[in-house]
Amino acid sequence: MLTAGLIGGVSWHSTLEYYRIINAAVARALGGVASARLVLVSLNFEDLRRASQNEASGEHARIYADAGRALQRAGADFIVICSNTGHRRAEDVERATGLPVLHIADVVGSAVQAAGHTRIALLGTAATMESSFIKARLEAQGHLDVVVPDQDVRSELDRLIKGEMSQGVFSDEARAFVLRAIDGLQREQGTQAAVLGCTELPILLDGQRSRCPMFDTLRLHAEATAERMLAGRGQTIAGAQT
Repeated sequence: MLTAGLIGGVSWHSTLEYYRIINAAVARALGGVASARLVLVSLNFEDLRRASQNEASGEHARIYADAGRALQRAGADFIVICSNTGHRRAEDVERATGLPVLHIADVVGSAVQAAGHTRIALLGTAATMESSFIKARLEAQGHLDVVVPDQDVRSELDRLIKGEMSQGVFSDEARAFVLRAIDGLQREQGTQAAVLGCTELPILLDGQRSRCPMFDTLRLHAEATAERMLAGRGQTIAGAQT
């Protein structure tokens, strides 16, 4: 089994889910008392928040690069960034460590393509919705057409994620707002599915239904992590030999 290095803590609520899902997948595959070989650097979200206010300083990138090097020293074979927004530092981590990052957009894009969707909504933090590090990578997978909400919705969604969900507050009001945004994009922009491009959003919408199919980036990424770990010994997620 390969060792996965996790960069988490952004927020720790979703990092808990990564740990649970990865271990559950490995246990299903290997049986008995098997669990995943993981090393974790849990970042202080407050440090990242402050660093992101001055991108020119390079502090934000340094925090991620240092985390990657710590995982490398701890024996990680590959790196998993447990955050959609954190993937803006994926290339920085790869350069700092020489280790591959299992990119969340590649995993999700493959799932969307396999489901036959071509026009999808992307919801997440303002950085995720407005920058290219997720959107462009999704669009490169099977020529997907990625749509984001309008400015007002993006601003409110960003506020809810950073001001509530990152602190473990998953309110009915936030839940209703996100579901309305998904339905609105389907109705007005013709989106066929919604990518929950923040790892707090699947927690918020756990058990919820929408007329629009939703892709849980957290679960997809965590399960792909387990698959990569098991592939190191020629095993699959179901425990069969490849």
